[in-house]
Amino acid sequence: MDNTSNYYGTIMRQEIVIEKIFTIHYFEYTKDFYFPGEAHDFWELLYVDNGVVDVVTDNNHYSLFKGDLIFHKPGEFHNLRADGKTAPNLVVISYSCSSPASEWFSGKILRVSERERTLIAQIIHEAQRAFCSPLDDPKSNGLVRFEDSPFGCENMIKLYLEQMLICLIRRDTDISVREQISSSINQRTKERAFNKVVNFLEDNMATDFHLDDICRSTGYSRSYLYQVFRERTGRSVMEYHKRIKLEKTKQIIREGTHNFTQICDTLGFSSPQYFSKLFKRYTGLTPSEYSSSVKLKSEGYWES
Repeated sequence: MDNTSNYYGTIMRQEIVIEKIFTIHYFEYTKDFYFPGEAHDFWELLYVDNGVVDVVTDNNHYSLFKGDLIFHKPGEFHNLRADGKTAPNLVVISYSCSSPASEWFSGKILRVSERERTLIAQIIHEAQRAFCSPLDDPKSNGLVRFEDSPFGCENMIKLYLEQMLICLIRRDTDISVREQISSSINQRTKERAFNKVVNFLEDNMATDFHLDDICRSTGYSRSYLYQVFRERTGRSVMEYHKRIKLEKTKQIIREGTHNFTQICDTLGFSSPQYFSKLFKRYTGLTPSEYSSSVKLKSEGYWES
């Protein structure tokens, strides 16, 4: 007997819908970077992944620190500059969204949680797989597709961005409070373990140590740390250590406070030759090439 007539479908409500994405950028700028400003007829979000920047809008002036997220509504003028002390890493995503709920973001500056930071990282990861237009090119005004990108990349970018916006709005409701209360003890334990190990890595950036040293210092087993870091970063602890060490190297180069020999001494690289070889393997550029590349991009932002 056919009972399909007893069912009815429910069209899902969509409170936030991303219609178009114009740009996705991950910028690494020098400490003296300055962007004179623009206004456009779509939304833009700016996330400070590292460093400090000053942002000026039509009516306000803000200082944004690592972990801050600001939204510029359509038609709002905005410019920014680095603080002259730290070289900033910035995520910039511009998009169109005509959903009434999007007005909630007008004039908002928010602190990003670990969950939202993960969603931003996933957007960047999928964008690198979906588009051949460089994410660090300030003159790029659109996205150019790879011909053979993995299935569903653009779909995932849209979903991650919509999910992040929904999560931010939910913070102001009882729903988010209930979700936070009901989050698992296991996840909170992993979060504490991850942060404890990252603090160890950052405090011992220039020290030659092994995984057993980390285990003794933090009180976690090798297998548990392997599980935590694979889930969070896709890398082992020591691979992650190498990555944050090289990210710190890139920041020091952009700040211009040390020459390459001093960087080797400060961060504990065994020799300038090893430092240069490792840096090129990680970035695709020698330290000198990276320094010149970032400087040109920062100074040439609005050159025709």
